[in-house]
Amino acid sequence: MLLAAGCRTSAGPPSPSTSPSPGDRSISGAGATFPAPIYDEWFAAFPKTAQGVGAEVHYDAVGSGKGIAAFTDRRVDFGATDVPLNNEELAKAEAAGGPVVHIPTVLGAITVVYNLPGAPRLRMDARLIADLFLGEIATWQDPRIAALNPAARLPDLPVTIVHRSDSSGTTANFTAFLTNGVAEFGRRVGQGKVVDWVTGQGADGNDGVAAAVEQTPGAVGYVELTYALDKQLPVADVKNAAGRFVTPTPRTVANAAQDMALASSGDFALSLLYTTGRNAYPISSYTYLLVFTRQADTERGHILASLLDYIAGPGRHRPASCTTPRSPANCANRSPLRSGSFTDPTTAC
Repeated sequence: MLLAAGCRTSAGPPSPSTSPSPGDRSISGAGATFPAPIYDEWFAAFPKTAQGVGAEVHYDAVGSGKGIAAFTDRRVDFGATDVPLNNEELAKAEAAGGPVVHIPTVLGAITVVYNLPGAPRLRMDARLIADLFLGEIATWQDPRIAALNPAARLPDLPVTIVHRSDSSGTTANFTAFLTNGVAEFGRRVGQGKVVDWVTGQGADGNDGVAAAVEQTPGAVGYVELTYALDKQLPVADVKNAAGRFVTPTPRTVANAAQDMALASSGDFALSLLYTTGRNAYPISSYTYLLVFTRQADTERGHILASLLDYIAGPGRHRPASCTTPRSPANCANRSPLRSGSFTDPTTAC
């Protein structure tokens, strides 16, 4: 569902995207794997609506970094990212196509998943997660794990770390959470879509990490909640800013968004990692669509605008097969996008 549109714009002319063939009613996007399950559902349903009849929406879940690059190069009509464009990325995109808008679509939980016999329910805090991903913990019977999980039956298995190998918004949010809580992690690994991992094996996409953890006894990784549930992987309860260990669920992620929404004002290019809500899951984030507000191709601009209207309206209430929570209704209604904002090259957001 569509939250609100926060415009971060600068002056500049629109630049043409790839020229469609006559009568072509298709648009394309690329980017984050985080929201791919619900995007697949929305993009399949849209052509069956009155506004979308005859249209096709193609989406390539290649990761936030590659999606930003494809969007900036005008190889797709919209991008998708789990983290807002930084100043350098925004300037480059606006130089290529004019003002850019970030559109929060859904919320997500970045979960810590693991593969242990009996699937024990584990508690973790930022320090423990950081120690795991710094390679400081070699076995699941390490006293640091046992201290937070005294009742758990921990196996005598080596720890195998699985992390993303591609440019990833999920990684950016995960490492931001750890860097905020553990300064050592920031010094040794860093924060961003691509970081200098000191241990572990890499895999492409949320699906790749989930598959690697599923196939490797003793493995631990990080994926969006939908992928954890799809593979039936156990997820850790994570300690939040209020000192509570919270299970990642659609409700606890929505709690994080509601807490942050009270302090936001228009621009939703923000992070949910700083939520202080008592019942909020702490590694939560928005995921965004990226669009140019000035559409050089009128027909494709109309299709894109209609798609955004669908996401903001009927798509918001559509029963989803995935568990990615929608964004809070008060946010969705605050600054809705409408078709006129995207079809006229002279119209600003």
